[in-house]
Amino acid sequence: MRCNKVSVAKWTSATIIPIAMVFHVMGWTPWNSILQMFGAAGWVYVGTKTGERALLLNFLPQFFIIIPGLIVLWYTR
Repeated sequence: MRCNKVSVAKWTSATIIPIAMVFHVMGWTPWNSILQMFGAAGWVYVGTKTGERALLLNFLPQFFIIIPGLIVLWYTR
């Protein structure tokens, strides 16, 4: 079986997202958000390379939600 970058990104991102969800449930902020962004970045890469606009529609906006939240968290703690 041939392993290309897109396939590796898919499997890596698909593994990272549930781990980020566990971190979220455990209340391990901001690590959950950081992991979520790594997973989302992988899916944005996959969406860009494969032309799957639905992946971009789902994962790209997460950066515009998570990053401002992290900034607010940084300044209010």
